[in-house]
Amino acid sequence: MTVKIELYYSPICPYRPEAKRVLLEILEETSQEFQVEEINVFSPRGLERAKTYGILSVPTIILNSKHKIVGIPEKEDLLRKIKTENNA
Repeated sequence: MTVKIELYYSPICPYRPEAKRVLLEILEETSQEFQVEEINVFSPRGLERAKTYGILSVPTIILNSKHKIVGIPEKEDLLRKIKTENNA
């Protein structure tokens, strides 16, 4: 099963690079299939999508339109949630 990951960010957010680094590490270390999309909340489309999930701060990661992780994700926590999604 492909896990859909959405990374919501703003261009001025200083934490985006670290959140993206954690995501990239997971992509490199697992054989899981991912669909990753980065969404700028300053764009009209990004703002609408962020409102849909009730995102009030960035970075925020959404997994399969279900799980929300606000801030820089802990690698182990993100991996656990991805595995949960894979087994669902």
